[in-house]
Amino acid sequence: MNTHSETRQTRFNWIDQIKGLAILAIVIFHFFQNYPERSQLISTLDSNGAKLGYAAVDIFFLMAGFNTSYALISKFKKNQLPIKTNWKSWLIKRLYRIYPAYILAAILTCVLYFLGNIKINLNLNFFLSFIGIAGIKFQSINPGFWFFTVILEAYLLTPLIFLFCKSKPNKILILGLIGAIITKLLGFYFLIRNDTNTYLFFLQNNFIGSYLFQFALGLYWGFIYAEHQIFRKIDFIVASILFSVGFLIYAILTIFKIKYIYMLGIDILFTPLFFLVIQALLSRLDKIAKIGGILSFLSILGIYSYQIYLIHQPLYFVLLPKLNYVIQINNYLKIGVSLMIVSILLAIYVFSFIKIERFVMKMFGTVMNKQN
Repeated sequence: MNTHSETRQTRFNWIDQIKGLAILAIVIFHFFQNYPERSQLISTLDSNGAKLGYAAVDIFFLMAGFNTSYALISKFKKNQLPIKTNWKSWLIKRLYRIYPAYILAAILTCVLYFLGNIKINLNLNFFLSFIGIAGIKFQSINPGFWFFTVILEAYLLTPLIFLFCKSKPNKILILGLIGAIITKLLGFYFLIRNDTNTYLFFLQNNFIGSYLFQFALGLYWGFIYAEHQIFRKIDFIVASILFSVGFLIYAILTIFKIKYIYMLGIDILFTPLFFLVIQALLSRLDKIAKIGGILSFLSILGIYSYQIYLIHQPLYFVLLPKLNYVIQINNYLKIGVSLMIVSILLAIYVFSFIKIERFVMKMFGTVMNKQN
């Protein structure tokens, strides 16, 4: 989930549009997840929204991998492997892009909590969260900050992946698949042992392992797209086979009323086809002028998806309980009105956040230039 395009000349509309759809799914999911009144409707929307939210996060990690490898391979001639780059410089640039917004989001979240009378515990977990180590035991500021920790791990791991696999996309994909399967098996092992904290660690929080396949798949497809400027027929065939297997497993579990956990392997089977279908659909829709406004809106959401992700959930924590208390109307109307008000205030908050972020980055750049 990058804050800016890697390079202007290699940016495609569908990249921002896919990220826009993904962040929209997450924002809506978190709205129903944090809605105070737990009616049957809200519970249903929450449980179904969770599936969209999990799938959206998978897409973000896939896109992070895709943007990374596509930008790297585009700097070299086709098939010039292994890729030789200054990984230290590459990593510093990535940290420069993601850390300032994260720190700013942490500060403004604390201000928001103070204004909303939400208690903040200034303990070790708080300071760990503040520097970007946020997981199941360290979510003292914003539960969504686990994503930053994992994307940070992904970027730190990227040079090692390229060096170990000698920049060969097939090896990168295999490595990601093996790592993800091991992580899923460990997660399942601790689940059946009722070790909730360790299980959640491997399932999602604070650990790249569960998303390693999605990230590696993105790295792999970045190579493929840089060479062919299109996703191949074989990509769709393999993705369709994986999806069919996953759907069959899902159907059997549903028939026998067995509770399943999407992230314990079904995500690996579903994500490839989800991405390819959405990409193909958006690439075709982009040629239809009548829906240009909708696609432009998705692109804007995608461009600022990182900022939206960092700040949207704390706003829910502060606003939703107050709106639920103040708005005394029919429950169904209350949901709609609350969603509309929160959407407007979130748009204002995101706009203000981006302005502040740009000011901070400008000041930081000025200071760095003076020192140099």
